[in-house]
Amino acid sequence: MEIKLDVMVMSGVEDGSLLKYNSSGGDGQTSPQKWTLTIGRRDDNDVCLRNDTYVSRQHAKIHWQEQAWWLEDCDSTNGTFIENVENSFEDTRVHGTIPLKSGQLFRVGRTWLRIEAAE
Repeated sequence: MEIKLDVMVMSGVEDGSLLKYNSSGGDGQTSPQKWTLTIGRRDDNDVCLRNDTYVSRQHAKIHWQEQAWWLEDCDSTNGTFIENVENSFEDTRVHGTIPLKSGQLFRVGRTWLRIEAAE
């Protein structure tokens, strides 16, 4: 099954950039149980944020597993956060792997991102 994902950069140097990924197009890592995209400052990440010095070399991962999206922090130095819709003054830090809804904002380093399931 082919899975497509769009990642919109919502802040920072690359604000407004739309990154398109496809599981059958060689993007990410595919196993029988899940599809994974990596996020980090190193060039070998699927989502490379080299201009954000608060992003770790290997910062976070997005997984498609069990028909849902998941966000995982990879023990990054500055953390991974999701938008707290109930309290806009404090974001929620990600510990381990958590569910991620399409359209939900999340932050790695100082860069806000949003995923959208592509058509």
